[in-house]
Amino acid sequence: MEGKRGSECLLKSVSNIDFNPVFIFNNINLVKIGGYAAYMTPFVWMFIKTYEKLRSYLVANKEISSLIQMEYSAFEEATVPINTFVLKNVPNGSNGTYIKLSAFKGGMNVQRDKVLEAIANPDIDYLYRTNQANFKKIPGSPIAYWVSNQLLHDFLVGIPLKNISPAQRGLTTGNNNLFIHDWWEVLFNHVDVSRSWRKNQTSKKKWFPYNKGGKNHKWFGNRELIVNYYNSGQEIAEFGKINKNSFGFQGKDYYFHSGITWSALTSASNTFRYSPQGSIFDSNKGPMLFSNDDSTIFSLLGFLNSKVTTLITKVLNPTLSLQNGDMDKLPIKKEIFDQNIEHVVRINVLLAQSDWNEYENSWDFKVHPLLLHIADDKQTEVGGRLENAFAIWKTEAQERFDQLKANEEELNRIFIDLYGLNDELTPEVEDKEVSVRRADEERDIKSLLSYFIGLVFGRYSLDTLGLAYAGGEWNTDKYQKFVPNKDNLLLLNDDRYFDDDRDIMNRFRTFLAVTFGEEHVQENMDYIAHVIGKKADNSEQAIRKYFVDDFFKDHKKGYQKRPIYWEFNSGKQNGLKALMYLHRYDEGELAMMRTDYMYPLQSRYEERIEKLQQWVQDESVTKTKKQLEKKLKHVTQQLKELKQYDPIVRHVADQRINLDLDDGVLVNYEKLQDGNKILSKL
Repeated sequence: MEGKRGSECLLKSVSNIDFNPVFIFNNINLVKIGGYAAYMTPFVWMFIKTYEKLRSYLVANKEISSLIQMEYSAFEEATVPINTFVLKNVPNGSNGTYIKLSAFKGGMNVQRDKVLEAIANPDIDYLYRTNQANFKKIPGSPIAYWVSNQLLHDFLVGIPLKNISPAQRGLTTGNNNLFIHDWWEVLFNHVDVSRSWRKNQTSKKKWFPYNKGGKNHKWFGNRELIVNYYNSGQEIAEFGKINKNSFGFQGKDYYFHSGITWSALTSASNTFRYSPQGSIFDSNKGPMLFSNDDSTIFSLLGFLNSKVTTLITKVLNPTLSLQNGDMDKLPIKKEIFDQNIEHVVRINVLLAQSDWNEYENSWDFKVHPLLLHIADDKQTEVGGRLENAFAIWKTEAQERFDQLKANEEELNRIFIDLYGLNDELTPEVEDKEVSVRRADEERDIKSLLSYFIGLVFGRYSLDTLGLAYAGGEWNTDKYQKFVPNKDNLLLLNDDRYFDDDRDIMNRFRTFLAVTFGEEHVQENMDYIAHVIGKKADNSEQAIRKYFVDDFFKDHKKGYQKRPIYWEFNSGKQNGLKALMYLHRYDEGELAMMRTDYMYPLQSRYEERIEKLQQWVQDESVTKTKKQLEKKLKHVTQQLKELKQYDPIVRHVADQRINLDLDDGVLVNYEKLQDGNKILSKL
């Protein structure tokens, strides 16, 4: 009867009818008293909450004689991390033997060799002997055989985090593709990023900031997503009911409150971030912690981003998914709530926030960092040279990096001492784990070129900080120093065919003249060409080549395949390549492109072909003649491609397609793409 009742209990405790724990339970109870049973299973049973009842039963009633925990992906035949262990059908009476192979990559041959080494040398540092009774001292009884006596003591004396600030689950939309977008996809005046909206107030906006995990940024960041929460989630609820989708508004009382968020999927270390008021959070991949006291939040944030917490969470759950239940079990000592700790953490948040806001992906982006000092007290130091501007930015970024790293190490020292873990941890932080970015010459110069494109289309202005236009009413008064193109189009020709705003390099020279001075245009062009590394006859051709060949690829990557500048593309010959700005699109866009850009370009190609034919005929030097013939062939192919492209564009132009930006880039791109024909592929 014991076996039957026990297996029924275990069966009920495991989601999705996982029979693994039921098998282990029944199998060991079929073994004679004092007998052994050996297993090879996924190692999640050792840690996650789903298997807690199995662990508790085994720890209390059976003996774990030995266990080998393999490296995460060592067993090639399995798609899950594996362990192998031996149970003895007696109550616990002696220390078990445990071998931890998680640090040894290279497949099963390496795992085998390390086991043999441990057998030959019992003093090796990845072999452990411990009494399984210790597992009960840790919440959830994880099979954490490597835990030191000091850390066991910390669990005993610490206050579970759930008693201070329980982890909260948030919104489930039922259809993330429909209800969640990157903020730059929609009209920005439909997004409420005011940070002051409360549940007892009414916001007429449709989109709100949304925390949903993301990249490994500490302290601040990953503020890119927005969710459709119009009228308190009306459309989510209606869609869910009609389509019988799973949706829910868990944790609703905490929406729009400041707190701590993190990425549930982790790697080497945990990454926790401060989330200012104004955000909603996800039920699964962007959970949050809250407190009525900001001091508590910042002190907790410092502890959570420390090496101590990383060590503890690997005890509670060494898989790649850090769950709310794991967070609730963290042992918190009251000494972490200290004014000095809070002060350092607030500085860290400001440093990370400053870094985050210096890139276009932030809605609080103001101006490109390489243009910060062209008109302030450092303009003499810049001296009109972009290379000098980068040197200043490099120094500033390095100082911020060094300060954050030093602060993180100081916090590590404090928490390591507080938890008595000096024998297990050191405070040093590797450079790769510091979230703020150092300067990178190629990346930062290319991001300046992206900012320039934004100026050409009016998204940004040299006279206005932040976004100048991302939908809504166009205001020409915002643009004085550098006036955007009248048309929502910019040609990316691989040679100069126009001497007006239709040509990208004409616009780029004007931009450099306005920002760094007319007299420095050529040396700045030379510097940019050198940095981006495109081979060409001169600097202008090198930069032009980057815009033609690589800009859209970089833009697409930087905007996570949700680009705001779309590239018209006639084919491999680049007969026509042109950019448009999504937020300035209207249903007459393609008709305008045909009449004002494609037809004039066709005429320029024909004129160029005529000249090249004459030059080829007149040229007597063989090498030069071949070069001209090659150029003639290329332009002829471009003209042919452009003519073939025109009826395809006309077909789409005649449809006068209307885009609804609330549908997001993917839906709208496909709508205009018309079967992958007129735009570059995402």
